[in-house]
Amino acid sequence: MGANNRLEIAGKAHDAPDASPADAGDNKMDQIRELMFGGVVRDFDRRIKELADRTENEMTRVVADYEKRIAALEARLDPQIEKLGTQLRQESAARTSALDDVDVRFAQAQRTQRGEINAILQQHEDSATAAETRGREALAQLEQRTQSALQAIRDALASARTELGGQKLAREDLADLMAEVALRLRGTQDASKSG
Repeated sequence: MGANNRLEIAGKAHDAPDASPADAGDNKMDQIRELMFGGVVRDFDRRIKELADRTENEMTRVVADYEKRIAALEARLDPQIEKLGTQLRQESAARTSALDDVDVRFAQAQRTQRGEINAILQQHEDSATAAETRGREALAQLEQRTQSALQAIRDALASARTELGGQKLAREDLADLMAEVALRLRGTQDASKSG
């Protein structure tokens, strides 16, 4: 507040002779607190709100990034799995058809072909399983990192709130002390005027 506002508040305090001395003292205490700490408290409240807004924005960004990465990973894995399935079906059909044509004359070749088919199928199945496992592990790691980041943000916010709360209590104690000094000074001035 500026000097004009201080004079205006002081003038209002002198213009109210009907108020009891206790009410006037309380009113003056409130005015002193407002003059000394009102801006600080408002600034403190504004900073807490800004911190909460920044934290909320960061959490929203982390969640959006997490969802975007999951969608990208799924978009990459789905076509590959579908392609492998189609390839397996096509290879199986081709080999079965070839084996049916030469079943009687090439029994030994048929057994060899079946062994190769089973090996290829197993290899593709193992590849698909490994790709799926890697995808799940990547998703789990991403989720764990996201949870760790969110927890770190929550811890930082809690720490900031605790610290700011401690500062606010110290300011209120100082305001009470200043008010008591003001009352004692006023009592000394009143005694010297009447004496």
